[in-house]
Amino acid sequence: MDAQKRQLLAITLSMTLVMVWMMFTTPAAVPGSADAGVVEAPLAVSADAGTLAVLQPGDAPLVPVELPKREVTRERNNTALTFSSEGASLSSALLKGVKEREQVKMTIVEGYQQLFGKPPKTGPQMNLAVPALNKPPPFSVSITGEQSLPPTTRYEVLDEGATFDTVRFRAQKGPWLLEKTFHWDSKAGYAMGIDVTVTNTSAAEASGELGMHLWRKIDPAKEEAASLFGGIGNQAMALCSVADKVHRRRPDEKPPESFNGTVHYAALDQQYFIAAAYPIEKPQDGRCTVTVEHEARGSELFFPIKLAAGQKQTYRFGGFAGPKDFELLQTMNAAGTAHPALESSVDYGWWAAICKLLLWVMKFFHRLTGNWGLSIIFLTLVAKIVLLPLTHKAMVSAEAMKKLAPRMEEIKKKFPNDRERQGMETMKLYQETGANPIQGCLPLLLQFPIWGALFYALRTSYDLYGEPFFGPIWRDLTYPDPTYLLPLALGVTMIITQKLQPQMTVDPVQARLMTWVMPIVFTAMMMNYPAGLALYIFTNNLLSIGQQYALRKYLEKKGVAQPASQLGKLRKST
Repeated sequence: MDAQKRQLLAITLSMTLVMVWMMFTTPAAVPGSADAGVVEAPLAVSADAGTLAVLQPGDAPLVPVELPKREVTRERNNTALTFSSEGASLSSALLKGVKEREQVKMTIVEGYQQLFGKPPKTGPQMNLAVPALNKPPPFSVSITGEQSLPPTTRYEVLDEGATFDTVRFRAQKGPWLLEKTFHWDSKAGYAMGIDVTVTNTSAAEASGELGMHLWRKIDPAKEEAASLFGGIGNQAMALCSVADKVHRRRPDEKPPESFNGTVHYAALDQQYFIAAAYPIEKPQDGRCTVTVEHEARGSELFFPIKLAAGQKQTYRFGGFAGPKDFELLQTMNAAGTAHPALESSVDYGWWAAICKLLLWVMKFFHRLTGNWGLSIIFLTLVAKIVLLPLTHKAMVSAEAMKKLAPRMEEIKKKFPNDRERQGMETMKLYQETGANPIQGCLPLLLQFPIWGALFYALRTSYDLYGEPFFGPIWRDLTYPDPTYLLPLALGVTMIITQKLQPQMTVDPVQARLMTWVMPIVFTAMMMNYPAGLALYIFTNNLLSIGQQYALRKYLEKKGVAQPASQLGKLRKST
């Protein structure tokens, strides 16, 4: 047999063997298949999160195929939302409102440029869902335990773009099949529902903790801590509301803190804005963890989960990303579901009762005038009227103390080295004359709580944030006056007020200290404090000047106060 015949015989035998092998090894065609006799290898989710595996014929190993990262956008009236398949998370929540912007710093040069007609400097729109590096994505979920599902699991996007009011995701890892749906009822508002359906696909019971993660990237260059001369501060905080107590964490060196109990909500507080997650049906027993780092803030909810083989359970959460409007937060989920009490995130500090009273008065005048600066001026007028009786008593007391100043100086000379005897003789003098040094300070002491409460209202209240007074200056009452004109005017009026007050001491050093040093120090402080607070104190000083002039005239007629000529000599001496 020649070579060509041997090759032809070998090819024929080989083809015959292949055909026989295919006849005994190829499965039957799937009924209804477009290509009879051909079966595609089925797809299954692999044990590795975020991958698909192709099941090959026989015992071939799983071949991981990475799911692509995808994003879905939803435009609402108030927010532009971007969802990511990375953790089925919210990768951007951009607020659209005119006031819903980041507060920007202004130099004195920019302040005067704005004063003379340059368009105001504005910050970017506030984004309340900015993923942080190596942290769980915002509003992602996880399952921890022996068989875990991490928050960075890559999800499949379901029915993308099918309806406006839902975004659906699905993923599986180990025994856990997880379907997650974001939904809302209308295009308006800042709230949304988050349904998490967990199925145990294994043949055994599975347990762990279901976590809801809120993390946000922070730019340290845009943050500053509060200080006496440095301003009110704007640092973002991590919040947990557990067992009716709100736990707040500012940037510090402390490790993460966890709070066990009935969990109401977890939140990230950006001064006038907030992102929050909460059980939507009622507060649940679990734990909440807050973590504060230099470039990230985190607040996380954890609830126990335990499912029998094949069992399915849906966990319902609510989400919010918007302004810390106290009245808006009070009405959150008021009908049909539990109220998460997000208004407790608005922190007025020790001055809560006074803050709410001041805001009520200012809102009343704002409804009449439409201007928050005018509302602060009318608030100052109301405070002056309320304190008028005390101011009258204080001025009478100050006049009495001024008349006693020479006698008090005699006591010091008579007992120069006996402080105890000086005190006893001074108290005896007060009892004989009926003078009360405390009354002279009372109106000023009562102003301090108002200043403190107004400071916290300007620092916290979204109603006042970004609100202008008038004209090209003071475009934001919660921000310091960049021209420094208002604090300087405040300092001048404070000096005038001090000069008009009766001098209760004959010591020229003390008199100069009260007249000059205190106003200068106070002016330096107010240069970095909100313009709204400076406006209140400036208006208060103007009203005090007029009030003191009128009261002095009244007291001169009554013979209680010294004539204006003697007052002029006293002012000249200081």
